[in-house]
Amino acid sequence: MPVAFLNRVRGGASRAFDADVLAWEAAVVAAGGSVSLSRRVVVDQFVFSEKASGAWALTDDYWGLWAENAQQALVSLKQKRTAAPVNTPAFTTDRHYTFDGATSYLNTGFVPSTHGVAYTGNVQRIAAYERVNFSAAAAAAGCRVGTSSAIMIIPRQSSSITGALNHTAGAVNFVMSPADSRGLKAISRAGGTTALGYDRGVRLTDVTGLTIGGSTAPSVPLFIGAYNSSNTPISFRAASIGFVAIGGPLSDAQELAQYNAVQAWATSVGANV
Repeated sequence: MPVAFLNRVRGGASRAFDADVLAWEAAVVAAGGSVSLSRRVVVDQFVFSEKASGAWALTDDYWGLWAENAQQALVSLKQKRTAAPVNTPAFTTDRHYTFDGATSYLNTGFVPSTHGVAYTGNVQRIAAYERVNFSAAAAAAGCRVGTSSAIMIIPRQSSSITGALNHTAGAVNFVMSPADSRGLKAISRAGGTTALGYDRGVRLTDVTGLTIGGSTAPSVPLFIGAYNSSNTPISFRAASIGFVAIGGPLSDAQELAQYNAVQAWATSVGANV
């Protein structure tokens, strides 16, 4: 059987490459990029792991910014949208996009109100993986229309992961120990007035008693490296970001499984921290 249709897995067995991975590769090529066989294997294993845990169905899209080339980094894994760099964020092969904290960001083209499937105005999740420890009151990724329709994550502000989940009274804060922005951070809300935060797959103390401003998903695109406030970039973050995901809430077991899958992807390409 042609190698293009087989993927080597543990124990020497073979299986067909996932159709979603092949479709993503085709989109990367159409965008002017390329995907090596070795990288196809790595991404296929990530997708296999996500589907096995059930996280794939609950995640609307992924951006693997630790790619072989910029075009590959900009094409999202699931919905295959091509993000637009604004003010030349710096791409480093197999590592990340670095943002200047002043003007640069990525416009993913993912509009939660239009493209959200698992993501709704009542249930939301966003995750980001930074590769350099950094603390600032600035967004790794997010978008909002007013304060009652918002999604945003700050992997570290002082000692906490912070963010926004359609609530109206400031940011949610999840205290980390130790405080470190590196690795996979996630925040989510499964309806109601409680927000959940995760540091490298480990659930932190829940934030309860939120005041929820509405049940509408943002109608503007998600930005990476900044916060899209009604189509105006604010809260620029001078960070090196390797991975972002958005969708619906995951269970504790799925959060840990996704962290392990993301970390395996990062380790395979040398981007792990």
